[in-house]
Parts: sequence; structure tokens; C-alpha cells
Amino acid sequence: MTKPDGSYPRYRNHYLPRTRDGVVATALFLVLFLCTQPPIVYVVANRIEPVIFGLPFLYVYLLVLYIALIAILIWAMRRGV
Repeated sequence: MTKPDGSYPRYRNHYLPRTRDGVVATALFLVLFLCTQPPIVYVVANRIEPVIFGLPFLYVYLLVLYIALIAILIWAMRRGV
């Protein structure tokens, strides 16, 4: 569909968040997801001790981060981001 002057409408990039909540959700998600990837996991969480609730530290670390990632996605969905 073209405008009356014959040009095509300009749309914003759909990858960029449009609201402050979208920016917060995207930034938090990317930072937490980065914490689950090898460079940080190898340095921070690559150990078995201490055992927390019968699970090695690495598993608890990743479980907490993945639950936080899911919570961010649910929060963003409820906010309509």
C-alpha cells in the first residue's frame, strides 16, 4: 500500500522494543541469558560443591536463571510487550 504521494510507508524495525517495559524485558532477558552461556558458566558456576537441596551448585545456578528467564517472558506477555 502506498501513500497518496506514491511513496511507501516507513515502519520501525520490529526487532527493537517500542516501550520502556520492552527495553527492560529485553535487557534483563539478554543479561540473564548471557549468564547461562559457557564463558560465564565456566568461570562462575562450574563446580559441584556446595550441594543445595541435594543438587550440585551448577544445576541450582542454571535452574534459578532459567526460572528467572521464564518469569521475564511471562511478565512481558502480561504487560503486552
